[in-house]
Amino acid sequence: MRYLPSLMVLLAILVTISINNADAQLSGNKAFTLSGTGYAISNTSISDSSLEMTFSMTQTKNKSDLTLQDGVIMVDQKDWELSELSGSVLQNGKLFKFSSKATDQQGAQATLNGIAKLIDNTPSESIYTFSGVLIDSTNQKTKLVYTTKTTEFIIKQITQTQKSSTTIKILKGAANPEEATYKTQIGGFKFNFVSEDRITIPPGGTVTFVNEDIVSHSLKSGTTNYNSHKKTFTADGKVSSGNISPGQSWTVKFDQRGFYRLFDPEYQHIDLTVFVMDTSKISKTKTPLN
Repeated sequence: MRYLPSLMVLLAILVTISINNADAQLSGNKAFTLSGTGYAISNTSISDSSLEMTFSMTQTKNKSDLTLQDGVIMVDQKDWELSELSGSVLQNGKLFKFSSKATDQQGAQATLNGIAKLIDNTPSESIYTFSGVLIDSTNQKTKLVYTTKTTEFIIKQITQTQKSSTTIKILKGAANPEEATYKTQIGGFKFNFVSEDRITIPPGGTVTFVNEDIVSHSLKSGTTNYNSHKKTFTADGKVSSGNISPGQSWTVKFDQRGFYRLFDPEYQHIDLTVFVMDTSKISKTKTPLN
């Protein structure tokens, strides 16, 4: 413990150096996923914690508005579902401030406030350090410290004359992930059930799903539920494919703007998100949002 102050000073120096030499891809009129792990620190204990959320950012003339699709934080083996996200992006995406309501499985309410600082990035992903606090209804505060990765949704440009739709494949073996091998994993850790699990398309765009698996699949749109760290879904009736047999395909058109979370009711580990917005409004250059 005697080395902790020195380590904190060193971390602050490294963060400052990294921010000064990095350009963030976090910008307006796009959709992102943010996930990370770290620690929750109370007055009596330090426990493992994690954060996961999907959100979009809309750039207006004077500010950036955030819209949460879904999100959850885990603190000391308890899930808190996030809602009513608000915040702002500063210094051309190098700082990301936000707040959100949080609700546990018993209906208890809390507030999450935090700030994320850019460390480094690639064209489609960024690493942020996140520090925040979870304040419950009794005003008990739990500090949160994470290292997070922010990933931009893949943008699919569809022109007026383009008749073919975006294609997403349900991959062979998706129904039986326990039989997958190391070679079918992403980076040796994450199984790949569909060819793309996050895309952005314009209103009126279509997506064709091709079943390359050896069993039938179906897709529905719905909302995410978090229960004992297991993610499940509830259908909302907006999109439903019916049965897609092996070797067959199904095409759906998305007219309304917003998020569409699609899942397979039989195999709920298979899910993806389609973000529908006017892709012509996505920033081509990096300009300050605030």
